[in-house]
Formats: sequence, C-alpha cells, structure tokens
Amino acid sequence: MRSLFLFLLLLNVLYALWQWQVGGWQVPATAGPVLEQPFRVTDSTVSDAAPLIQRDEARSGLQPATEFVTPVESTPALCVMLGTFANRAEADQLRQRLLALDVAAELVAREEVTTTDYWLVMAVSGGSKGALARLSALQERGVDSFLITRGDLAGNLSLGVFSQQDYAAARQAQLATEGYQVEIKAVEKTREQYLLQVPPRSRRLLDQAMLTRLRADFPSMQHQYQACDGVAKGSDIP
Repeated sequence: MRSLFLFLLLLNVLYALWQWQVGGWQVPATAGPVLEQPFRVTDSTVSDAAPLIQRDEARSGLQPATEFVTPVESTPALCVMLGTFANRAEADQLRQRLLALDVAAELVAREEVTTTDYWLVMAVSGGSKGALARLSALQERGVDSFLITRGDLAGNLSLGVFSQQDYAAARQAQLATEGYQVEIKAVEKTREQYLLQVPPRSRRLLDQAMLTRLRADFPSMQHQYQACDGVAKGSDIP
C-alpha cells in the first residue's frame, strides 16, 4: 500500500514537470471583479480622435456647430443744434465765434411753416385766355376774385383767402348757393430758418459754461441734441 502511494506521488510530480516544460504555468482565472485602469485624456488622444470625429460627422451629414453672434445696432451719433436764427448773418457770426474757439460748426438751412392760409379755388380751362375771361365775368357780377399766377395753383382763380378753415367753409357754402363751385386748398407760408450743427467730435468742447457765454451775446440761441443732418449743410446753401 505504501509503495502504491509513493508510485502515484511520483507520477504526479512527473506530470507536473511535463506541463511546465510544454506551456509553462498558467495563473488560474479568478471569479472576482477586474479593476480597470482609468482613461486619461491627453493632447495626443484628442488629436488622434479628431479625424475620426470629422469622418463620423461627414458620414452622418451633420455640420459642426457654429457660434451665432447677435448683431448689435449702432446708436446714431448726435449733434448739437444751435439756433434757430431768422437772419443768416447772425448765424454766420456765431459760426465764426465757434471756429475761433476750435469748435467745428456747419450752417444748416431749414424751411419752417409759419402760417397756413385757406384759399377758395375755382378751376378754369382754356389756359390764360380762358382764365382772364372767367375772371372778368366774376368781377362784373361783383364777386371778389383774382388770378393765381404762382405756385401749384397757378392758372386758376381764387375767390377768397382765409386764415381759418371754418371761415373758408362758410364762404364756400355761400358761393355754392350762388352757383359757384370752389374748392378749399390749404396753402402753407414758409420761411427759411438757420441753425448751426456741431458734430460729435466737437460736442465735448461745447460745455455748459461755453453755452452760457455764447447765450449772453446771442440771446435767441437755443441748443438741443438731434441726429446729425447730412442733407442741408452750409456748403450747399447759396
């Protein structure tokens, strides 16, 4: 019995040596969890992955996201308007004063409506000869009238001019009962006003102290901030 045990032991030792010579010892797999090494992102991994990402986007038809920038509307520059002056000579005098103080200024002319008149207009045909014949007939009947020679209403007859529209309407109704058809036309009377425009680059020089000194010599001068007028400038005024 003892010899049999020794024989089996020797046989196992020989079998183990044979396994070691053929394939070497193998560590048996364990059933426990396997710990993975943490994945670190480096510059090399990002550069290596970029071509793959671009190819995937090209295959899927997706475009890379672009940043949308909302356009910002620029605020219009404001000029200082000095005036208004009914006399151009006074505006020129103030401009020379500002230029002496290194304040740039431009002369601006604007049409200002002063009053509105309401005309009773009778339209006539036949040119100037027909208008004169019609005017003569009205005057023979005692109807106050005259021939309009200028403006958009030239060539027609006026049967009255009124400063208020209700007065013109009352006279229109009276003439209608007498058989005369006239229309009320509003005619604006305008006059040219002059201002000085100080551009934004010189606005900082025109402080409150300077405005006070200028107003002492030009009592009618007022100032306000407006959008710069690039249409009617002093260089365009004859």
